[in-house]
Amino acid sequence: MSNSPEKTAPNVPKKLVVSIATFGCQMNAYDSEVAEGLLSHQGYELVPDALESEAHSRNVRVNADVFLMNTCSVREHAEDRVYGRLGMLSKYKETHPDLIIGLMGCMVEEHREKLFRRFPALDLMVGTRNIKELPELIEEVRKNRRQVAKIRHDGISIEYTDQISRKGRFHAWLPIMTGCNKVCTFCIVPITRGSEVSMPARDVYREASRLVSEGVKWITLLGQNVNSYDGNPHPTPLPEGEGVSSISLAPLAGRGQGEGKFNFPELLQMLCEIEGLEKISFTTSHPQDATPELYEVIARNPKLSRRFHLPLQSGSDRMLKRMKRLHTYAEFKEKIDRMRQMIPDVSITTDIIAGFSGETDEDHEATCRALRELRFDSGYVYKYSLRPETPAANLPDDVPMVIKEKRNNELFQIQKQIEIENLNKLVGRVVETFVEQASDWTPGKLIGRTYDEHKVVFPGDERLVGQFLRVRLDEVQNLTFLGTLREY
Repeated sequence: MSNSPEKTAPNVPKKLVVSIATFGCQMNAYDSEVAEGLLSHQGYELVPDALESEAHSRNVRVNADVFLMNTCSVREHAEDRVYGRLGMLSKYKETHPDLIIGLMGCMVEEHREKLFRRFPALDLMVGTRNIKELPELIEEVRKNRRQVAKIRHDGISIEYTDQISRKGRFHAWLPIMTGCNKVCTFCIVPITRGSEVSMPARDVYREASRLVSEGVKWITLLGQNVNSYDGNPHPTPLPEGEGVSSISLAPLAGRGQGEGKFNFPELLQMLCEIEGLEKISFTTSHPQDATPELYEVIARNPKLSRRFHLPLQSGSDRMLKRMKRLHTYAEFKEKIDRMRQMIPDVSITTDIIAGFSGETDEDHEATCRALRELRFDSGYVYKYSLRPETPAANLPDDVPMVIKEKRNNELFQIQKQIEIENLNKLVGRVVETFVEQASDWTPGKLIGRTYDEHKVVFPGDERLVGQFLRVRLDEVQNLTFLGTLREY
């Protein structure tokens, strides 16, 4: 527990210490930043992941009054990690009954009250649309010592607030939509995050402008299917005196109330006009919404990141159809070829699933050929894990784990070799690099991201953090560039 002096706040009788452990995607990272900011402003003390354990669950200690986990349901492994922690926390609570244990995020949306029955020591569940109520819900548990769940079924699970506790000074996450209307059979997102809902264009523009006014230079736009953004221009009037002085409605001109929604390329173009915003990236995209219109906007705007994440999942048309990915391999390849033609310096990354239901050796070989042909700059390869309540839950999970692991490793090795070859082709170039931070383990070294978001380490003064500099890429070690600063 904290030894700091007791501090009071309107809703907190004593300075409770809260810890939030975050699992999963960048959207969860953003939600945790919002939760931490709201709690801090209500008088709670926030500490890093406060669960300490040795030799698995034999020696567990929690250095907080409230331990929250912001959870992910996309893959079984992420859920298993949470279940393991809940087991350790439940045991610890037998001798520390005042500890409050809570869950946020997608596991709450998926499993709901089943979690209370499985883990009686669990005190609190907060849905993705209820984060702003977290301080009051914690206080309700503390006062009444009973299980509390707050899970809305509608609306958008995005909170814009100036009380957010951002981890970076110069970079910020900015969610612009949630949910997904696609029908991929393996995916839990439509269940946990619901149908697609987009933030109004004015709200996105206003929040981006506010972030820039606070010193942010790089914004990453977030959404489960970010390039399907379809937002109203400005459904509600901007309150008198609200926002920062640099906000202008000029980018929204010509769009009346509820008239002519903004699509994703139009939103990107609008955000590029914000003075002081130097770089914009986004994740994650669906192939169906990767269009020449989007490529054109990226190609003509140097502010837009040259990294484009586009999940392939499989190189087999039979598997793509079984996954309901809405395209063939040839159609996907055509999109990649067009993108590279229109944006010559683009860096394309992807996701691959190994061992999906019904996958044969021939299907696997098709994916191996696809990786060698498309030559992605990076790829994330995952063994298929069946998610309950998804359409694929009705399909047999019939690829033995030993085969999944073999195929996963083969795909990983193919992609790793391609990534090394692609990186080595960039050695010797001088590229714009954003300085993210000073190295924690090597004094005098800085860590940055190139224009296409490759990691680069180079000597430099920590006062350069937050600047865009030109760095020569000298060599590659462990998929990371080592470089030399060329100019300030």
